[in-house]
Amino acid sequence: MKKKILLGLSGSVACSKSELFVNNYSEIYDFKILSTFNGLKYLSDEFLNAYSVYSDWDDFPGSPHIELARWADEFVIYPASANIISKISGGIADDLLTSTVLMYSKPIYICPAMHEEMYLNSQISSNLITLSKNHLIAGPRYGNLDIGDKGLGRLIEPNEINDWISKAKGKVIVTSGPTVEPIDDVKVISNKSSGKQGRAIAIELNSKGYEVIYIHSSLIQPIPGIKNKTFNTSDELFSVISSEMKDTESVFMTAAVSDFILNKTDGKLSRSNGKLNLELIPNKDIIASIKTEFPDVKCIAFSAQVDDDLNFDKLKSKNVDYLVINNILKNEFGSDENKISIINRDELIYKSGTLSKDEIAQAILINLDYWYVRWRRDNLEQYV
Repeated sequence: MKKKILLGLSGSVACSKSELFVNNYSEIYDFKILSTFNGLKYLSDEFLNAYSVYSDWDDFPGSPHIELARWADEFVIYPASANIISKISGGIADDLLTSTVLMYSKPIYICPAMHEEMYLNSQISSNLITLSKNHLIAGPRYGNLDIGDKGLGRLIEPNEINDWISKAKGKVIVTSGPTVEPIDDVKVISNKSSGKQGRAIAIELNSKGYEVIYIHSSLIQPIPGIKNKTFNTSDELFSVISSEMKDTESVFMTAAVSDFILNKTDGKLSRSNGKLNLELIPNKDIIASIKTEFPDVKCIAFSAQVDDDLNFDKLKSKNVDYLVINNILKNEFGSDENKISIINRDELIYKSGTLSKDEIAQAILINLDYWYVRWRRDNLEQYV
């Protein structure tokens, strides 16, 4: 499930960055957009045609300020003009945006954008100090401003506000997709993994505030707004994971790693040479190697099986913390649904029915939450 972002826009030429924020991150966030009447003047026709932007009470059925405030996981005012900052600071509720601000019960991300002289004005400074007691002030930056000016007052970039709202928790690695092992310079062996489950888990973790490193096969698409790294072979996958392990708390190993590799032949093997026998060499166990090298990191392995066996021996042999099991004879590679069981070292902790992969991602994280809190508490000294 995507994190729900209520995005407030006020009258500023920096609204162009608001458009970029929505366009760049709509795959990982569910946006609803509020704007002052002045904010509408700075939005492109293309953006207004592509998205619903609410500015009038009649734009949204029912009681919009109540429903929108209760709907949102996060409320971001980006950009926040001097005028909107002053209104919010004074508790004024004379339009849909400011009324929704008063209804929202959690801290709001307020992102100032204005000329330096306005930003340094004593009244604006006082208003921002007042707002900072209950809200999060993000920016501004020093840089290029309107009409060719330069100074302190530039709106932070879309990736910066994404960093603000997405990284409240720890760093997590999610691997996804198939490895591709070379036979020669042309041919490879691989598998049917689509990477859909890993992708869904990465998006769900991001929506919950984790810093996600999405390490995926070069054969599948990246996720906008999340740090992406790619791999082809299992050796490359191990190398990329290892390079990102600093400060990592958890690894979700959903990538489908080849059980076997070959001694690659240079050039191209030709059928004109007749029958060919390939020697398959057992591959190293990447997740077991990661757990051995980084024993304090929580590792969640995924096991594609041809039966429903709760494979405690496999979990223990890999020395991982959790094993997510799915029967590939019942859940085909590439499908949009899955059915899983989750075990820890002692017991079955969850068994699902047939669910979408987005729902499976939610179920995995919900059922690991209790265990994660306990693990974090037991290992608290390393974070002090």
